[in-house]
Amino acid sequence: MFTNSKLTKSIRLAMAVGTVAAISSSNVYAQEAANAAAAEETAAVEKISVTGSRIRKADFVSNAPVASLGSDQFVLTATVNTESLLNTLPQVVPGLDGTSNNPGNGTASIDLRGLGTNRTLVLINGTRVVPTTAGGQVDINAIPTALIENVEVLTGGASAIYGSDAVAGVVNFILKDDFEGVQTSVGYESSEEGDATIWNADLTIGGNFADGKGNVVFNMAYADREAVLQDARGFSTFAQFDDGEGNLFDGGSSLVPATRINSAFPQFDGSPGIFNTDGSIREFISSGDDNDFYNFAPTNYLQLPQERHQITALGHYEISDNAEIYGRAMFTDSRVPQQLAATPILQEAEFTIDGNPFITPETQAILSGVTGNGIDTDGDGIDDTGTAQFRRRMLEVGPRRSEDAFNSYQFQFGMRGAFGDSNWTYDTYYQTGKVNQTTAQLGNVNRDRFSQALLLATDDAGQVILDADGNPSCANTSANGGISGCSPMNLYGEGNISPEAASFVSTAVNSNAVFEQKLFAANISGDSEGFFELPGGPLGIAFGYENRSESFEFLPSQDLAAGTIAGFNGAPGLAGQYKVDEFYVEAFLPILFDLPFAYSLEMELAYRTADYSTAGSVDSYKIAGSWAPIEQLRFRAGFNTAVRAPNIGELFSPQSEGFPPASDPCSASGSAGAQTDAIRAMCVATGVPAANVFTPLINPASGQVRSIGGGNPDLKQEEADTYTIGFVAEPTEDLTFSVDYFNIEIDDAVGAFGGGTNNILAVCYDPTDPRGGVNSIYCNNVNRRSDGSIDFVQTSSQNIASITLKGYDVISSYTTDFQGGAVSVDYLGTFTRESDFLPGPGEPAIECAGNFGSDCGEPLPDYKHRMTFKWTGDDFTAQLVWRYIGETHDDDSGTDYAVEKIDGESYFNTSASYYFNDNYRVTAGIDNLFDKEPPILGDNAQQANTYPATYDVFGRTYYINVTATF
Repeated sequence: MFTNSKLTKSIRLAMAVGTVAAISSSNVYAQEAANAAAAEETAAVEKISVTGSRIRKADFVSNAPVASLGSDQFVLTATVNTESLLNTLPQVVPGLDGTSNNPGNGTASIDLRGLGTNRTLVLINGTRVVPTTAGGQVDINAIPTALIENVEVLTGGASAIYGSDAVAGVVNFILKDDFEGVQTSVGYESSEEGDATIWNADLTIGGNFADGKGNVVFNMAYADREAVLQDARGFSTFAQFDDGEGNLFDGGSSLVPATRINSAFPQFDGSPGIFNTDGSIREFISSGDDNDFYNFAPTNYLQLPQERHQITALGHYEISDNAEIYGRAMFTDSRVPQQLAATPILQEAEFTIDGNPFITPETQAILSGVTGNGIDTDGDGIDDTGTAQFRRRMLEVGPRRSEDAFNSYQFQFGMRGAFGDSNWTYDTYYQTGKVNQTTAQLGNVNRDRFSQALLLATDDAGQVILDADGNPSCANTSANGGISGCSPMNLYGEGNISPEAASFVSTAVNSNAVFEQKLFAANISGDSEGFFELPGGPLGIAFGYENRSESFEFLPSQDLAAGTIAGFNGAPGLAGQYKVDEFYVEAFLPILFDLPFAYSLEMELAYRTADYSTAGSVDSYKIAGSWAPIEQLRFRAGFNTAVRAPNIGELFSPQSEGFPPASDPCSASGSAGAQTDAIRAMCVATGVPAANVFTPLINPASGQVRSIGGGNPDLKQEEADTYTIGFVAEPTEDLTFSVDYFNIEIDDAVGAFGGGTNNILAVCYDPTDPRGGVNSIYCNNVNRRSDGSIDFVQTSSQNIASITLKGYDVISSYTTDFQGGAVSVDYLGTFTRESDFLPGPGEPAIECAGNFGSDCGEPLPDYKHRMTFKWTGDDFTAQLVWRYIGETHDDDSGTDYAVEKIDGESYFNTSASYYFNDNYRVTAGIDNLFDKEPPILGDNAQQANTYPATYDVFGRTYYINVTATF
């Protein structure tokens, strides 16, 4: 029968893996054993299983570097969230994970080679996963870990095989589809501090039916992750600043709970002022341990809480000897809040001075002289009103919280089988999926109400009107189009805002985002046996068609859409969609086999053409080959062209704001070594008052600069050339290793103008750079306020960037018998020799290999590895994992940051699994065995004074998992 045969299993796995390697293997077995059906089937299973299972075998079949993580690694590491295991691979630069509070969006992503999550294609059983965001990012939290049989990571361009987005490579999650029995497990994880706990439980039920013609697998999973705040760890309790002389000090934000007036006060030698609780004003202290900066760190999440429910069903059923129907249904409900410190509002507004009961008469006189508007109705020498830039931390409104809920489903239904007794198979399927994200934001402040609450009602003589209790009221609430219910706001001193005023200015916003995907595909594969063969055997052939449509809609509430809030970023509505039709063909050519100096000589060819409703027609192709002079040594090389069509966000996003880390060269927090007369003159010429140049008055708040950017419907596809060349050696049956060189060059890359905000500022104010200067396009994109501080930097998406990535992958595996069991040592290492980003034609490269920081982001060491030592006996398995993250340097070489480099770091994790009998297993382990703390950085930290997705922030952690199988 078709379903029960070994050939059927090989076909099913080949379809799931979806690689040319699987096709080529099946043709090799046909050539070797064409006259023996049983041997033929057995060989097929062996070849294809090698491609899709263990790292030792899978890595040495493909003509491109492939790393695999088998289900045993998920068991031994008690993985709950998939990204925590994948981020240990040296080919992966961590994307968003459970520590991604700011930046973050409640999802988990995978980023191969650091080329971006939008250039990494995520698959399940060889088919696309429904994206979560307008940028095409897939939330890999939606993939149930209990059903993962294997994860294959194919690095390098794979667009000719899989289509758009596979520029950096492919991460393919292969699920268990033939489970029989009942399996349930419960797990618990906690740090040595007693926090960062994670509970998880799952139940899997599966079995055959109809005399083995069919199988159904059903899984339910639950995970609960505890919140951890940054004040739970000493290294993240205080926001760290750099003093420019090689030292870190407790800093924070210049937007403070007591309110800072960002004007130059002569009484304070030109420094800004800060209010005392009694309404008096004093100098703002911006240096030393007793500075006035607000420590925003404690209320930020170090670990985001999460509650997740999942239901997954897989099934297949043989309807004839040559046809099988199959399906998959996946549901995930994931709730991941984010929490930040209370809203920092930076706003220029008119406010009442004369007679204001919230500020002392002495302060009224000082403010009148510095901020007054020149109108003194009662002639007492104090202006009625003034205009100033207020920097206030709105503690009275409460912390900012974003309550994110993700509900996703994906259905797939298909038919596969063979054409009669031939070697030709088919697979056709339809899948549809939707991700719905609802977000409720708390703690935002309405900017219009904020301004309204600062002006007090006055009589015709300009005197503030007080009621019988001595309280003022808001001025002209209705006449000037104000919002009713206004309560005057005492902004002058920490804790002085009344509950009524806090309620008036606060606003709750919400949004709903929906991503929908529909896909139909038909694939046929086989070989040329019987009508044409090369000396090495028949040709392997595969071809097919795919039709895909994707749409995204973002519906924000009014304040969020209009951007009239302070707190979280404003986000206007967005709607967009595209459709694509694709055709592909692949071929495997076994040129020679089993000859002297040519144990095998093979070639792989692939071509794909796609017609997008947005980007138009795009093409990609692949040429790869291998030569094995002897069975134990094989040389391989490949050339791929890869494409990435612009995603919905890049095409259709309206103008919106963001706050990337950046340094203003005109401020005190800019490079101390670059505070020259030439730069001073440029700062004055671009709108900075001379007295404010190189002072804290214009320091970017929290080291972040507001940026405005949006989509571009005229974008075209990115194009990449990917080269790989290397060898695979198996000198003994116990030892296998490979070395591969990779080179990825991306042209017409979509990116923000000028390489992003920090680079725009750096180029604008570099007197030696011919692209910069006062009237350059770079400086024209920098918009400043009247006091010289940056209002926003304008960015936009364009096909002007290029990216070059070069390096080596080294993979090895060794097994031997020891003490009555088997010892295996597996090594994955990546040497990154070049990772350059060119923001535009003629621009100098931003070099990120071996660097981290404002331009490069997450650390990208020259060298990383993951090494696994495992011993397996009859009932017991023990494992030690050594993960090494190499040295990296600050990417801003023009500054004197306190932390100019991060030393190499080793993490050791150990675990063991014991089978009490055939039914019960317990797994226990320790992560970060030696309790390493993360590197502590200053202004170039991503969050929590470090890079928490790269370096462990929880310390030594213990976990246990109990599994019962029946």
